[in-house]
Amino acid sequence: MTKRKPELDLLGDGTVLDRIAVDRIVAEVDKAVEAGQIDAVFPMKAGRPSLTGESRHSPKVAFRLTPELRAKAERVAAERGTSVSALARQALEEFLAS
Repeated sequence: MTKRKPELDLLGDGTVLDRIAVDRIVAEVDKAVEAGQIDAVFPMKAGRPSLTGESRHSPKVAFRLTPELRAKAERVAAERGTSVSALARQALEEFLAS
């Protein structure tokens, strides 16, 4: 008995995403880029910009909060027009500087 490879209908329209379909899609994108219909910039970087100002990884720190403290942080951040992450970074910098 020969096993059949499962079809990948990733496009949701019944198109089987095989090598032929991939080549067709890539050709369509290339043609649209050449015609100026779309912009394509490669390689694209994922994620947020580095906090170092360079193209280096910014380490993450995670910690748990009570719902009340989280709500207060969100409220204060919104009032200041910033994010909770930026607010926490600023608070930690000020605490460590003292």
